[in-house]
Amino acid sequence: MKHEWRPFAVTALVIGIPFSLFLTWTEAGLRPDLESRAAAQLSRSARLIAEEAGDTRLTDSLADRLGAAAGLRVTFIGPDGSVLGDSEVSAERIPQLDNHGSRPEIVGAMADSIGYGGRPSRSVALPLFYVAVRHRDAFVRVAVPARDLLEPLTHARQVAALTAVVALVLLLFIQRVLALSSRQGLQELREAIRTLGTDRATIQTHVRSGFVRDLMRDLQETAGSLAEQKVLAEQRIADLMQMLDAVEAGLASCDREGRVVRANRAFREWAGRSDPEGHGIGSLFRHPEPRTVVEAALEGRPLAVEAVLGTRTTEVRSIPLPGGALLVLSDISVTRRLEEVRRDFVANVSHEMKTPLTVIRGFAEPLADGGLSAEQTEEFSLRILANIERMQHLVDDLLDLARIESGAWSPEPSAVDIADVARRVWTLMEPVASAKGVGLDVEVDTDSMVRADPDSLRQILTNLLDNGVRYAHPNSSLRLAVSGPGKAGRLHIEISDRGPGIPSEHLPRVFERFYRSDAGRSRDAGGTGLGLAIVKNLVAAHGCDSGIESELGQGTTVWFDLPAAT
Repeated sequence: MKHEWRPFAVTALVIGIPFSLFLTWTEAGLRPDLESRAAAQLSRSARLIAEEAGDTRLTDSLADRLGAAAGLRVTFIGPDGSVLGDSEVSAERIPQLDNHGSRPEIVGAMADSIGYGGRPSRSVALPLFYVAVRHRDAFVRVAVPARDLLEPLTHARQVAALTAVVALVLLLFIQRVLALSSRQGLQELREAIRTLGTDRATIQTHVRSGFVRDLMRDLQETAGSLAEQKVLAEQRIADLMQMLDAVEAGLASCDREGRVVRANRAFREWAGRSDPEGHGIGSLFRHPEPRTVVEAALEGRPLAVEAVLGTRTTEVRSIPLPGGALLVLSDISVTRRLEEVRRDFVANVSHEMKTPLTVIRGFAEPLADGGLSAEQTEEFSLRILANIERMQHLVDDLLDLARIESGAWSPEPSAVDIADVARRVWTLMEPVASAKGVGLDVEVDTDSMVRADPDSLRQILTNLLDNGVRYAHPNSSLRLAVSGPGKAGRLHIEISDRGPGIPSEHLPRVFERFYRSDAGRSRDAGGTGLGLAIVKNLVAAHGCDSGIESELGQGTTVWFDLPAAT
């Protein structure tokens, strides 16, 4: 009996000594490395939190907000070591906390701008890992649970323990089987060992009794456990890649040579390749910016630049990683477009306001100087009033457009006779139209009742008929035609003039704010450049479409649909 245990003791020593050395190495070598890496990562988070805090007074509520946003415990510590705020401690408990001036991370931050250390926290009753950085005359400290930091260490030990157990089982199995005379058992053992841990693992035995059968059964259970662990690991990797594929930004990790190791779906679309792995960044893009930022990250310098990749304005950013770099591509085309629209809007409004103001000043100065005749005084005053009215129309149109686009206004539909509304609108502008010799022909081949907001319908027709009168040739007629309803139960309305028409290259943009195909002629006609934009938004608020058709020398037709009142 004593001799039977001797092989087991020898095998245990063979496995136990390397395993003990491995555990010693993980504690003495791997743990400090993990803490150093975690300190570097958390220090970047602490600096970002400090930058976010800026010059704001460091309070508990600020610590709560920044801690929730960063997903970390955030603590603000004063120069005297007192706690100013903590995201995991209520404001009432802050004064009760110990002075932190002697804590290792604070001492380290005082000496080297960054300090870190791990210990159990009495305030939250958990072992934590702390990193502190200097911020102005105070300190910003972040903390994570120590178990999160040491998870790779724990996992490595578990894998090592599992490996040791498997090795111990295999060695015992081999020892026992070698003592047997059964050639079949040895062959089955060889096949089992050769395929263990692979997809081809076939651990079967034809030995019906004895130690070989029992050992093969145990080995089969071990192989099943390894297969489950492998499937679980592959599933976690697949889940991670699925999450990364859902990110709109292009992400690619690169090795020390600048070659792509792994990339998400968005990056593949940017690169125009389904298999960028193994290719250098410089070979995937003809623009130099991606290669430049990756080279900077490989030198330890994060870098962000802006470039046009294909048709998209892109922020190209790199982050240094251990053993490589992370390349991030973010589409900022919409942001730049919005900035351009904002600049154009400010410039257009300024220009539209400057013209009448210049005219008003030009007529107001002679009035202020005096010496004008009564006729001149009346003429100059009327000119001033006309330009004031023009500015008033511009302001009113801007307010209407802002109210519609912001969603603060919604239509209140009711049954309205569009032909009747058109005739009443025309009555108001008939004096101006008659002076130009322009008339209106209304053609209705169906019931002209629509379901629309009465005020918005009046504004739509006013803007379109006013445009028609402005641009129609003298002694011509406008045409308002109502047809339908179509398949969607909508009436189709067209307003046509016999004016000069609009060049085809301008048609896609005529519904934009302040856009004019002939800016000088439009301003001379007195328009604000917002009428068609208002029409488009009012029609869209009813869930319908609008459009324009024009031919040079033949005139222009603006059309829109509205729901029929059925």
